[in-house]
Amino acid sequence: MAENIETVSIAGEVRSRFLRYAMSVVTGRALPDVRDGMKPVQRRILFSMFHDSNLTFDRKASKSAKIVGDVMGNYHPHGDGAIYDALVRMSQEWVMRVALVHGEGNFGSVDGDPPAAYRYTEAKLTKAAAYLLNELDQETIDFRDNYAGNKREPIMLPAQFPNLLVNGTAGIAVGMATNIPPHNLAEVLRACVFLIENPDATVALLLDRVKGPDFPLGGKIVTDRPTLRKIYEEGTGSIKVQGEWKLEELGRGRSQIVVTSIPYGVDKGALENFIGGLIEDKKLPQLLSVSNETNDKDGMRIVLELKGDADPVLVMAYLYKHTDLQKNFAYNMTALVPSADGKTMVPKDGLSLKDILQHFLDFRFETVKRRFEFELRKLRARIHILEGFRIIFNALDRAIKLIRESNGKADAAEKLKAEFALDDEQANAILDVQLYKIAKLEINKILDELREKKKRAEEIETILASKKKLWGVIKGELEKLAEEFPERRKTRMASEEDVLEFDEEAYIVKENTNVVLTRDGWIKRVGRLSSVESTRVREGDAVIAVVPGSTLDTVIFLADDGTAFTTRINEVPASSGYGEPITKFFKLADGVRIITAVTTDPRFTPADTAKGPYLFIATSAGNVLRLPLTSFRPESTKVGRRYVKLDDGDKVVMAQLVGGEESVMLASRQGYIIHFKLDDVNILSGVGKGVIGINLGDDDVCIGGVLIGGSRFDAIEVEQSNGKTARYGREARRVVGRGGKGDEVVKRLTHARIVPPPIELVNWDEIEGKPTKPKV
Repeated sequence: MAENIETVSIAGEVRSRFLRYAMSVVTGRALPDVRDGMKPVQRRILFSMFHDSNLTFDRKASKSAKIVGDVMGNYHPHGDGAIYDALVRMSQEWVMRVALVHGEGNFGSVDGDPPAAYRYTEAKLTKAAAYLLNELDQETIDFRDNYAGNKREPIMLPAQFPNLLVNGTAGIAVGMATNIPPHNLAEVLRACVFLIENPDATVALLLDRVKGPDFPLGGKIVTDRPTLRKIYEEGTGSIKVQGEWKLEELGRGRSQIVVTSIPYGVDKGALENFIGGLIEDKKLPQLLSVSNETNDKDGMRIVLELKGDADPVLVMAYLYKHTDLQKNFAYNMTALVPSADGKTMVPKDGLSLKDILQHFLDFRFETVKRRFEFELRKLRARIHILEGFRIIFNALDRAIKLIRESNGKADAAEKLKAEFALDDEQANAILDVQLYKIAKLEINKILDELREKKKRAEEIETILASKKKLWGVIKGELEKLAEEFPERRKTRMASEEDVLEFDEEAYIVKENTNVVLTRDGWIKRVGRLSSVESTRVREGDAVIAVVPGSTLDTVIFLADDGTAFTTRINEVPASSGYGEPITKFFKLADGVRIITAVTTDPRFTPADTAKGPYLFIATSAGNVLRLPLTSFRPESTKVGRRYVKLDDGDKVVMAQLVGGEESVMLASRQGYIIHFKLDDVNILSGVGKGVIGINLGDDDVCIGGVLIGGSRFDAIEVEQSNGKTARYGREARRVVGRGGKGDEVVKRLTHARIVPPPIELVNWDEIEGKPTKPKV
């Protein structure tokens, strides 16, 4: 066997095989053909139903199980599930703009209900599907062997309309994807006619005919025309779609919103459940309930019951912002197009609207040309036969005499050929015809047919000899098809008045509350808190911050890795229990802890002025800095904002809002304490590392500190390694310059941690516009 062993590069072999696999997925499964808009599985389903089972729209439907079995056994050697899914999708009117399969039975619903198993459903082709298939028997397209080599299947379907645009498609291949929205059939056909008449037409002119996507569920497109034009020129972009709604007055001051359409691809059932969750969580207090009143007569009706004084415009603006009632469709025009030599199909992205229409028209030109050539061949063959009848008609008696005197059919054929200069085909046709067919009256019919066939042949030859005439035929067929499918648009192009401004504060019930943060990173919102000890925490956990504020304001959580996370206080879960872990709302790196929280309520942190407010920050490396609170007030993303730059191994050990304090005390692990003025620390305009606050010795770290002065605290309390605590007042620790080592207050022991000052609570009952002195 040695002569059969070949040494190859494993990298090269893997690359080669993966490329073959990738191209197989791209061309054989995931991407549609620009000519008929079909993926192989869709094409094989339609071909099998039409060619093998004759399941046309005017016939009785057949079991889906049989259709799936025929397709899988003859053309598509993949799973039955994939075939049935494709069959179901082509029948769903909320997916396809022009359905190609008529389904009988449970084929799913727009509410997300799955279809019944294929043994329970039946299907046949729709009338529209006929226009993709009915030229198959006219040699308009090429065929190839199926996977087993025992049948022939079409390479593409002889589509009479641009199915790729009309029904759209979605697919993910290797290294590329496609996502094409559906469009209105009549609009697309009119654009094709316009492009035939004006080959140099721009995308902007074509968009006068094709207004934009036309989704089967309706909705309205709020993307402006310049953006749409750019998307259709570049073949990629995002199209914003909204559901439509109307207000219904019920009398006695009651009213309701009725959602009459939803964006393409949205699960209506899931949408209703989500809106119900918003109502239950009181995130949309203007709504009382949501119900589904959709029916065949009135169409889609998602009913939202309003409170008496609710503004429906505000409600819809919130729903557009927070639910799938507004959705961006990621337009990605990628398809298989003919290669430069026209022999193969290659993937191409960034196709413009004009590219798609031109590829279809080029394909249609070749298809119609081949159809006429096929018809002409058939006509010429028939004319040839009829010419034989015409020849013998003038000597019919002589022909009959020759046939009588012959010895069998073969001899008669030879005598006719010799006598009348006929060929085999004509002679055999004459001998096969019944005698009465060549009587005088029947011969007249034959001669009339001969004249008609010659006339038609001449017409076709004239058409084939002129591209202009051939394009004229194509144009006429497209116009006729547009008349047969004149359905109006379902998706409306929105005006400026349709765009609702979203103001999040309009949906929040304003109330005073407290945000509780624990050492283990659990957060919750409580309205009244008599004492820190009265709130529930998990075993082994402890409260490290309680910050007051209005639900309209935000709270800032500061992590020890130098990241700040800001969210609306209203978004913090209200709970009488433990609350929720903060990692549910923000993305914290491994091992990172939240060390404190700061409110942005202007009653406690005044609006930003030249004098503050500021954050004072100290790190384990002994660096300190002051930073304006301004940039941290607005909501952040889940990943937060950086508020200090840290070296490897460094972390924040103190972050505190500066009030009327004058100085700061910092403590180190090895027993040092330093006391210096806050004014010694510069205020940074942006994020930085700061300056040295305490000069640390080898293996020493800063463990934290306390702001001193004002009406708050005048000492730092430190727990030592022996478990005892020591208190160092401002008078005992003199103020020195920033950046020194400070005083060594313990020698044989070390500092374990800073004992946090007691948490101050606000008595909301005493608040009248401005908070009174909080209770401890």
